[in-house]
Amino acid sequence: MKAALFEAVAQPLVLREVPLPVLEQGEVLIETHSCGICGTDLHILEGHGYIPRLPHILGHEPSGVVAALGPGVRDLAIGDRVVPSLFFTCNECYYCRVGRHQQCSSLKGILGVLSPGAFAEYFKAPAANLFRLPDSVSFDAGGLIADAVVTALHAAKRGVLTPGSASVVVGAGGVGLCLVQVLVASGVRVAAVDPDVSKQDAARTFGAEAAFDPGGALTGIDEWAGADGVQCFYDCVGSKGSLEVTCSGVMNGGRVIIIGEQQDRLPVTSTEIAQRELEIIGSRNGTRQDMVEAIRLVASGKVRPLIAARFSLHQINEAIQCVREGVVGRVVIKVRGS
Repeated sequence: MKAALFEAVAQPLVLREVPLPVLEQGEVLIETHSCGICGTDLHILEGHGYIPRLPHILGHEPSGVVAALGPGVRDLAIGDRVVPSLFFTCNECYYCRVGRHQQCSSLKGILGVLSPGAFAEYFKAPAANLFRLPDSVSFDAGGLIADAVVTALHAAKRGVLTPGSASVVVGAGGVGLCLVQVLVASGVRVAAVDPDVSKQDAARTFGAEAAFDPGGALTGIDEWAGADGVQCFYDCVGSKGSLEVTCSGVMNGGRVIIIGEQQDRLPVTSTEIAQRELEIIGSRNGTRQDMVEAIRLVASGKVRPLIAARFSLHQINEAIQCVREGVVGRVVIKVRGS
Protein backbone atom coordinates (compact mmCIF):
# COMPACT_ATOMS: atom_id res chain seq x y z
CA MET A 1 0.00 0.00 0.00
CA LYS A 2 1.00 3.65 -0.35
CA ALA A 3 1.76 5.50 2.87
CA ALA A 4 3.17 8.91 3.79
CA LEU A 5 6.09 8.11 6.11
CA PHE A 6 7.43 10.36 8.84
CA GLU A 7 11.13 9.49 8.64
CA ALA A 8 12.88 12.44 10.30
CA VAL A 9 11.93 15.36 12.55
CA ALA A 10 11.28 18.66 10.75
CA GLN A 11 11.46 16.96 7.34
CA PRO A 12 8.71 16.43 4.74
CA LEU A 13 6.79 13.18 4.75
CA VAL A 14 7.86 10.67 2.11
CA LEU A 15 5.36 8.68 0.04
CA ARG A 16 6.44 5.04 -0.12
CA GLU A 17 5.14 1.55 -0.80
CA VAL A 18 4.92 -0.36 2.50
CA PRO A 19 3.45 -3.74 3.49
CA LEU A 20 -0.20 -3.98 4.46
CA PRO A 21 -0.79 -4.14 8.23
CA VAL A 22 -0.87 -7.72 9.55
CA LEU A 23 -4.05 -8.47 11.46
CA GLU A 24 -3.82 -10.07 14.89
CA GLN A 25 -6.58 -11.39 17.17
CA GLY A 26 -9.55 -9.03 17.25
CA GLU A 27 -8.15 -6.55 14.71
CA VAL A 28 -9.70 -5.10 11.57
CA LEU A 29 -8.17 -3.75 8.36
CA ILE A 30 -9.80 -0.53 7.15
CA GLU A 31 -9.48 0.99 3.68
CA THR A 32 -8.87 4.67 4.38
CA HIS A 33 -11.21 7.08 2.64
CA SER A 34 -10.43 10.32 4.45
CA CYS A 35 -8.16 11.58 7.23
CA GLY A 36 -7.96 15.01 8.83
CA ILE A 37 -4.76 16.83 9.80
CA CYS A 38 -4.60 17.99 13.43
CA GLY A 39 -2.34 20.33 15.36
CA THR A 40 -1.00 17.28 17.16
CA ASP A 41 0.39 16.07 13.82
CA LEU A 42 2.36 19.32 13.53
CA HIS A 43 3.70 18.96 17.07
CA ILE A 44 4.91 15.42 16.35
CA LEU A 45 6.55 16.51 13.09
CA GLU A 46 8.39 19.25 15.00
CA GLY A 47 9.69 16.72 17.53
CA HIS A 48 7.69 17.48 20.66
CA GLY A 49 4.59 16.21 22.38
CA TYR A 50 4.35 12.54 21.44
CA ILE A 51 7.53 10.84 20.19
CA PRO A 52 6.75 7.80 17.99
CA ARG A 53 9.34 5.35 16.69
CA LEU A 54 10.46 6.31 13.19
CA PRO A 55 9.60 5.66 10.46
CA HIS A 56 6.00 6.30 11.45
CA ILE A 57 2.64 6.75 9.72
CA LEU A 58 0.73 9.73 11.13
CA GLY A 59 -3.01 10.35 10.76
CA HIS A 60 -5.52 10.07 13.60
CA GLU A 61 -8.76 11.49 12.16
CA PRO A 62 -9.71 8.78 9.66
CA SER A 63 -12.79 7.15 8.31
CA GLY A 64 -13.07 4.26 5.93
CA VAL A 65 -14.53 0.91 5.00
CA VAL A 66 -13.82 -2.46 6.58
CA ALA A 67 -11.59 -4.36 4.15
CA ALA A 68 -10.67 -7.50 6.15
CA LEU A 69 -11.42 -9.11 9.51
CA GLY A 70 -8.81 -10.59 11.80
CA PRO A 71 -9.30 -13.72 13.91
CA GLY A 72 -12.21 -13.53 16.35
CA VAL A 73 -13.98 -10.50 14.85
CA ARG A 74 -17.70 -11.12 14.53
CA ASP A 75 -19.51 -7.82 15.09
CA LEU A 76 -18.35 -6.14 11.88
CA ALA A 77 -18.61 -7.06 8.22
CA ILE A 78 -16.53 -6.29 5.15
CA GLY A 79 -17.94 -3.11 3.62
CA ASP A 80 -19.05 -1.49 6.89
CA ARG A 81 -18.38 2.25 7.05
CA VAL A 82 -16.44 2.96 10.26
CA VAL A 83 -14.67 5.60 12.34
CA PRO A 84 -12.21 4.69 15.13
CA SER A 85 -11.73 5.53 18.77
CA LEU A 86 -8.01 6.31 18.95
CA PHE A 87 -6.81 4.73 22.20
CA PHE A 88 -5.77 1.07 22.08
CA THR A 89 -6.33 -0.09 25.64
CA CYS A 90 -6.01 -3.05 27.98
CA ASN A 91 -9.76 -3.11 28.81
CA GLU A 92 -8.87 -4.38 32.29
CA CYS A 93 -7.44 -1.52 34.39
CA TYR A 94 -9.46 0.82 36.61
CA TYR A 95 -9.82 3.45 33.89
CA CYS A 96 -11.02 0.98 31.29
CA ARG A 97 -13.48 -0.55 33.75
CA VAL A 98 -15.08 2.85 34.43
CA GLY A 99 -15.17 3.82 30.74
CA ARG A 100 -12.26 6.30 30.71
CA HIS A 101 -10.24 4.41 28.12
CA GLN A 102 -8.15 7.44 27.13
CA GLN A 103 -6.54 7.25 30.62
CA CYS A 104 -5.73 3.53 30.37
CA SER A 105 -2.81 2.68 32.68
CA SER A 106 -1.56 -0.04 30.29
CA LEU A 107 -2.05 1.83 27.03
CA LYS A 108 -1.02 -0.22 23.99
CA GLY A 109 -1.02 2.60 21.48
CA ILE A 110 -2.79 5.62 19.99
CA LEU A 111 -3.79 5.46 16.34
CA GLY A 112 -1.56 7.69 14.22
CA VAL A 113 0.21 9.07 17.28
CA LEU A 114 2.13 6.19 18.85
CA SER A 115 0.75 3.46 16.55
CA PRO A 116 0.66 3.46 12.71
CA GLY A 117 -2.09 5.74 11.46
CA ALA A 118 -4.11 6.60 8.41
CA PHE A 119 -2.01 8.76 6.11
CA ALA A 120 -2.00 5.53 4.13
CA GLU A 121 -4.30 3.51 1.91
CA TYR A 122 -5.10 1.16 4.79
CA PHE A 123 -4.83 1.16 8.58
CA LYS A 124 -5.71 -1.34 11.27
CA ALA A 125 -7.48 -1.04 14.62
CA PRO A 126 -9.04 -3.33 17.22
CA ALA A 127 -12.65 -4.14 16.42
CA ALA A 128 -13.64 -2.80 19.86
CA ASN A 129 -12.40 0.64 18.76
CA LEU A 130 -14.53 0.86 15.63
CA PHE A 131 -17.92 2.57 15.38
CA ARG A 132 -20.28 2.33 12.43
CA LEU A 133 -20.61 5.56 10.47
CA PRO A 134 -24.16 6.30 9.23
CA ASP A 135 -24.60 6.56 5.48
CA SER A 136 -25.83 10.14 5.97
CA VAL A 137 -22.40 11.24 7.28
CA SER A 138 -19.69 11.83 4.68
CA PHE A 139 -16.30 10.18 5.09
CA ASP A 140 -14.71 13.63 5.39
CA ALA A 141 -16.91 14.68 8.31
CA GLY A 142 -16.85 11.16 9.74
CA GLY A 143 -13.09 11.09 10.14
CA LEU A 144 -13.14 14.34 12.09
CA ILE A 145 -15.43 12.72 14.66
CA ALA A 146 -12.44 10.64 15.85
CA ASP A 147 -10.70 13.70 17.30
CA ALA A 148 -12.12 17.17 16.65
CA VAL A 149 -15.75 16.34 17.44
CA VAL A 150 -15.29 13.83 20.25
CA THR A 151 -12.69 16.09 21.91
CA ALA A 152 -15.15 18.99 21.79
CA LEU A 153 -17.98 16.89 23.22
CA HIS A 154 -15.87 15.47 26.04
CA ALA A 155 -14.58 18.93 26.96
CA ALA A 156 -18.12 20.33 26.99
CA LYS A 157 -19.12 17.61 29.45
CA ARG A 158 -16.12 18.39 31.65
CA GLY A 159 -17.49 21.92 31.96
CA VAL A 160 -20.73 20.62 33.55
CA LEU A 161 -22.72 23.65 32.39
CA THR A 162 -26.48 24.11 32.51
CA PRO A 163 -28.57 25.84 29.81
CA GLY A 164 -28.19 29.60 29.99
CA SER A 165 -24.69 29.46 31.48
CA ALA A 166 -22.02 31.67 29.92
CA SER A 167 -18.94 30.05 28.38
CA VAL A 168 -15.97 31.22 26.34
CA VAL A 169 -14.05 29.13 23.80
CA VAL A 170 -10.46 30.33 23.36
CA GLY A 171 -9.12 29.21 19.99
CA ALA A 172 -11.59 28.83 17.12
CA GLY A 173 -9.75 26.10 15.23
CA GLY A 174 -11.09 22.69 14.26
CA VAL A 175 -11.84 21.62 17.84
CA GLY A 176 -12.92 25.08 18.97
CA LEU A 177 -15.52 25.48 16.22
CA CYS A 178 -16.93 22.03 17.00
CA LEU A 179 -17.01 22.97 20.69
CA VAL A 180 -18.96 26.15 19.94
CA GLN A 181 -21.58 24.01 18.18
CA VAL A 182 -21.75 21.42 20.97
CA LEU A 183 -22.27 24.12 23.60
CA VAL A 184 -24.87 25.97 21.52
CA ALA A 185 -26.76 22.70 20.97
CA SER A 186 -26.89 22.21 24.75
CA GLY A 187 -28.35 25.68 25.34
CA VAL A 188 -25.18 27.29 26.70
CA ARG A 189 -24.31 30.90 25.81
CA VAL A 190 -20.99 31.04 23.95
CA ALA A 191 -18.40 33.66 23.07
CA ALA A 192 -15.17 32.93 21.19
CA VAL A 193 -11.65 34.36 21.31
CA ASP A 194 -9.25 34.15 18.36
CA PRO A 195 -6.82 36.55 16.68
CA ASP A 196 -8.04 35.50 13.21
CA VAL A 197 -11.04 37.56 12.10
CA SER A 198 -12.14 34.78 9.74
CA LYS A 199 -12.25 32.32 12.64
CA GLN A 200 -14.20 34.84 14.70
CA ASP A 201 -16.73 35.05 11.86
CA ALA A 202 -16.94 31.25 11.64
CA ALA A 203 -17.61 31.04 15.39
CA ARG A 204 -20.48 33.51 15.01
CA THR A 205 -21.84 31.50 12.07
CA PHE A 206 -21.96 28.42 14.29
CA GLY A 207 -23.85 30.22 17.06
CA ALA A 208 -21.36 32.19 19.17
CA GLU A 209 -23.06 35.35 20.44
CA ALA A 210 -19.80 37.30 20.32
CA ALA A 211 -16.17 36.91 19.25
CA PHE A 212 -13.12 38.83 20.37
CA ASP A 213 -9.46 39.38 19.56
CA PRO A 214 -7.23 38.23 22.46
CA GLY A 215 -5.85 41.75 22.90
CA GLY A 216 -9.10 43.24 24.14
CA ALA A 217 -10.89 40.05 25.04
CA LEU A 218 -11.32 40.48 28.79
CA THR A 219 -13.08 43.85 28.54
CA GLY A 220 -15.36 42.62 25.80
CA ILE A 221 -16.12 39.38 27.61
CA ASP A 222 -17.01 41.20 30.84
CA GLU A 223 -19.49 43.38 28.96
CA TRP A 224 -20.92 40.41 27.08
CA ALA A 225 -21.29 38.10 30.09
CA GLY A 226 -22.92 40.63 32.40
CA ALA A 227 -22.95 40.67 36.19
CA ASP A 228 -22.88 36.88 36.66
CA GLY A 229 -19.64 36.49 34.73
CA VAL A 230 -18.35 33.50 32.76
CA GLN A 231 -18.87 30.12 34.40
CA CYS A 232 -16.44 28.24 32.17
CA PHE A 233 -13.54 28.97 29.82
CA TYR A 234 -12.43 26.30 27.34
CA ASP A 235 -8.80 26.74 26.30
CA CYS A 236 -8.20 25.03 22.95
CA VAL A 237 -4.73 26.59 22.61
CA GLY A 238 -2.88 25.91 25.86
CA SER A 239 -0.29 28.69 25.40
CA LYS A 240 0.84 31.17 28.04
CA GLY A 241 -1.18 33.90 26.35
CA SER A 242 -4.38 31.89 26.08
CA LEU A 243 -4.08 30.63 29.64
CA GLU A 244 -3.70 34.20 30.91
CA VAL A 245 -7.02 35.07 29.25
CA THR A 246 -8.79 31.99 30.60
CA CYS A 247 -7.50 32.15 34.18
CA SER A 248 -8.06 35.91 34.44
CA GLY A 249 -11.45 35.94 32.78
CA VAL A 250 -13.27 33.12 34.55
CA MET A 251 -15.54 34.00 37.48
CA ASN A 252 -14.63 33.07 41.05
CA GLY A 253 -15.69 29.46 41.53
CA GLY A 254 -15.62 28.94 37.77
CA ARG A 255 -13.99 26.25 35.66
CA VAL A 256 -11.11 26.36 33.22
CA ILE A 257 -11.04 23.38 30.86
CA ILE A 258 -7.63 22.93 29.23
CA ILE A 259 -7.77 21.13 25.89
CA GLY A 260 -4.81 22.57 23.96
CA GLU A 261 -1.43 21.01 24.74
CA GLN A 262 1.76 23.08 24.87
CA GLN A 263 4.80 23.31 27.11
CA ASP A 264 3.75 26.55 28.84
CA ARG A 265 3.03 26.74 32.58
CA LEU A 266 -0.18 27.99 34.17
CA PRO A 267 0.05 31.77 34.81
CA VAL A 268 -1.83 31.51 38.12
CA THR A 269 -0.61 30.94 41.67
CA SER A 270 -1.89 28.36 44.13
CA THR A 271 -3.04 31.28 46.31
CA GLU A 272 -5.24 32.58 43.52
CA ILE A 273 -6.61 29.11 42.74
CA ALA A 274 -7.47 28.56 46.40
CA GLN A 275 -8.88 32.00 47.21
CA ARG A 276 -10.91 32.25 44.00
CA GLU A 277 -11.93 28.58 44.26
CA LEU A 278 -10.99 27.99 40.65
CA GLU A 279 -11.44 24.55 39.09
CA ILE A 280 -8.75 23.85 36.52
CA ILE A 281 -9.53 20.67 34.61
CA GLY A 282 -7.76 18.82 31.83
CA SER A 283 -9.64 17.24 28.93
CA ARG A 284 -8.23 14.61 26.56
CA ASN A 285 -10.02 13.31 23.45
CA GLY A 286 -13.12 11.40 24.63
CA THR A 287 -14.57 8.16 25.90
CA ARG A 288 -16.12 5.44 23.78
CA GLN A 289 -19.55 6.58 24.96
CA ASP A 290 -18.61 10.08 23.81
CA MET A 291 -17.89 8.57 20.38
CA VAL A 292 -21.43 7.21 20.19
CA GLU A 293 -22.86 10.61 21.09
CA ALA A 294 -20.48 12.48 18.78
CA ILE A 295 -21.62 10.39 15.81
CA ARG A 296 -25.24 11.18 16.68
CA LEU A 297 -24.51 14.91 16.88
CA VAL A 298 -22.94 14.93 13.43
CA ALA A 299 -25.62 12.68 11.93
CA SER A 300 -28.34 14.99 13.32
CA GLY A 301 -26.68 18.08 11.87
CA LYS A 302 -26.24 19.73 15.27
CA VAL A 303 -22.48 19.66 14.74
CA ARG A 304 -21.01 20.26 11.29
CA PRO A 305 -17.22 19.95 11.21
CA LEU A 306 -15.90 22.73 9.00
CA ILE A 307 -13.59 21.52 6.23
CA ALA A 308 -11.25 24.18 4.91
CA ALA A 309 -9.52 22.25 2.12
CA ARG A 310 -9.05 18.79 0.66
CA PHE A 311 -5.83 17.29 -0.70
CA SER A 312 -4.80 13.91 -2.10
CA LEU A 313 -2.35 11.63 -0.31
CA HIS A 314 0.27 12.64 -2.90
CA GLN A 315 -0.20 16.24 -1.75
CA ILE A 316 0.32 15.48 1.95
CA ASN A 317 3.18 17.97 2.42
CA GLU A 318 1.26 20.76 0.70
CA ALA A 319 -1.67 19.96 2.98
CA ILE A 320 0.52 20.13 6.09
CA GLN A 321 1.91 23.48 4.96
CA CYS A 322 -1.64 24.71 4.45
CA VAL A 323 -2.38 23.85 8.10
CA ARG A 324 0.80 25.58 9.27
CA GLU A 325 -0.15 28.77 7.46
CA GLY A 326 -3.55 28.83 9.17
CA VAL A 327 -6.95 27.88 7.83
CA VAL A 328 -10.51 28.15 9.08
CA GLY A 329 -11.53 24.57 9.87
CA ARG A 330 -9.82 21.26 9.18
CA VAL A 331 -7.68 20.24 6.22
CA VAL A 332 -8.57 16.73 5.02
CA ILE A 333 -6.58 14.16 3.07
CA LYS A 334 -8.72 12.28 0.56
CA VAL A 335 -6.94 8.94 0.50
CA ARG A 336 -9.13 6.70 -1.61
CA GLY A 337 -8.54 7.37 -5.28
CA SER A 338 -5.60 9.68 -4.63
